[in-house]
Amino acid sequence: MDQYIMDKRIKHPVLSGIVSVAIVLLVASAGWVIWSNIWQALILAFGGEQISVLSDETQAHFLKESVEGTFFWFIISPWVWFTLNLGNYGKNKPTTKQPIAGLRYFFIAMMVGMIGLVVFVGLMGIWWEPFNWQVLLRPESESQALLAIKGWGALNFFTLSVILAQIPLVSLFEKYPFSKYTNDPWAISFGTLFLGLFLALFNWIIFILPSFITLQTEGQSITGVPFDGWSTAIAWCQLFIFFFLLPAEGMAGYPQKFITSKQPWSGIIGLIIAIVLSLLSLRVLRTLLTPLAESEGLAPDIVVASFALTIINVLLTWHHHFDDFPSQTLITSKLGRNLTQLAIVLIIGSLLGILWIKTLHIWPFGGNDLGLGHPMLGILGGQFVYMMPMLYMNTFFDKWPVTKRMIK
Repeated sequence: MDQYIMDKRIKHPVLSGIVSVAIVLLVASAGWVIWSNIWQALILAFGGEQISVLSDETQAHFLKESVEGTFFWFIISPWVWFTLNLGNYGKNKPTTKQPIAGLRYFFIAMMVGMIGLVVFVGLMGIWWEPFNWQVLLRPESESQALLAIKGWGALNFFTLSVILAQIPLVSLFEKYPFSKYTNDPWAISFGTLFLGLFLALFNWIIFILPSFITLQTEGQSITGVPFDGWSTAIAWCQLFIFFFLLPAEGMAGYPQKFITSKQPWSGIIGLIIAIVLSLLSLRVLRTLLTPLAESEGLAPDIVVASFALTIINVLLTWHHHFDDFPSQTLITSKLGRNLTQLAIVLIIGSLLGILWIKTLHIWPFGGNDLGLGHPMLGILGGQFVYMMPMLYMNTFFDKWPVTKRMIK
């Protein structure tokens, strides 16, 4: 029986990567226009008069949060579950032909994300008013719509909790403890998935939820706001994500590999390094980027978060679509190659980080609704609209269409 591999049509990794980025930008631009218009129309149709009587400002904010929720739950979280936790299990079972295999797996993942949201909200909404489906989709008053906005905000960033809690299990801990105590791929994948979901839920309760909803008893606040504000919290999160991704995305397990490669110690050391470096770099970047933030009328920590997220996008793009150029044949020293790649990512990421802030208003997935009036995700969410096609193209679609099927 013939076995197939995906071979690049353009052999040079830099040229192939540039073509891939161009395709991703087109997909992100067209995809967000289609996605946001469809889901806005569905939410408006379901909400009926309740939404139409809201003030323009509240209605716009409500639609932005609810449409963002569909993207975060249906697109981002399932990619983490299917690709990182499950290793794209079952993707090629019916066929290896692209784009058929990728499209099939994409729709399966999206359906799992939909089911996850329905179950999560269905259970949370029994006793939590902000997560009740009636409130989230058909708010009956301005005050209830504001409550729905808070509810959607907290729900949307369950995806951030998925990223913060579930990805380090793969990038830092290499699916420990399951990878150590069993060789069964099914047990390793699903063990990692469900441990990660538990940690994501735990993190959401202690970190995300109090960032959006303040609890009180007899007039006394019984919760605090992490980092004293969401803009600082989200800035730290993006920096933390960058530093815990770095060992797996181009750095070959370093810097913790200098100390040990044994788990769980390698993962623990990597986690500590990521936490410390993110706290330190937050202060440095806030100082450096405050003039840019003031010139654009933005909060400094939001600019830090955007800047860090751009570098993350470049890190992932360089790893997945530029094949960690330069190759080992060009730079034989592993450490020298890793440092060169890191320098490339930081330089390109920094330049694009500033450029994104300056040109946000021109991108269909940034701040330009093309006069159609659909919700825009803005300076942070818009970058995820680029990120997900880039990741899906590499994993679900085997880099198609810049690759072709070849007999092995």
